[in-house]
Amino acid sequence: MTALNNVNFLSFVELEEQSQHLAQTVADSLQQKINIKHCATLAVSGGSTPKRLFEILSEIDIQWQKVTISLVDDRWLSPRHEDSNQRLVEQNLLQNKANKANFISFFQPDTNAFDAISAINTKFSGYRPDVILLGMGNDGHTASLFPCSQQITEGLSTKETYLAVEPTTAAYTRVSLSANTISGAEHIFLQLKGDDKKATLQNALSGQDEKSMPIRRFLKSNITVLWCP
Repeated sequence: MTALNNVNFLSFVELEEQSQHLAQTVADSLQQKINIKHCATLAVSGGSTPKRLFEILSEIDIQWQKVTISLVDDRWLSPRHEDSNQRLVEQNLLQNKANKANFISFFQPDTNAFDAISAINTKFSGYRPDVILLGMGNDGHTASLFPCSQQITEGLSTKETYLAVEPTTAAYTRVSLSANTISGAEHIFLQLKGDDKKATLQNALSGQDEKSMPIRRFLKSNITVLWCP
């Protein structure tokens, strides 16, 4: 592990190696938390990069029945929709040994994200993830904290657990963990793939403006960045 602008940075030769390492690290972090407080919470992101990670993690033997899994963010879609992060998690993570984990969904049918957000925050009252898996877009967004959205100030400042977001540069309304909730996690992992993401990371590390690149909020000493080509 190397330090990149005070951020823990790990480089891997391929996605498989990165996914294997991260899966074991996450499993160990969850089990350590279970050993201390008899339960653990994990919040995960969607996208194509973590799919292999989820598959590997689902096979690792920890006390999954004591783990609660939720989403960092999701598009406001039916969990049956192919673009749903919940669907991705159900099909790839909540399988094998990890099918014993408790999954909390925030999707509600027959309403929109903005109308549902109060009930979502009531449902997740007091919820704080111990371990968080983040991704990052080339605009510097993470979770669904988009610099293009009117909700970016709220996302970076609210004390609520979740907020509704309407990005202008991506499809679908979203629900996202707030920056304060993400920052409160003991273990934060940022999984990146591709030279474009490495360039975006370097750009983020070179500045301070969180509204223009929200990932900057989390590039602190308690995050581990894992990159592969």
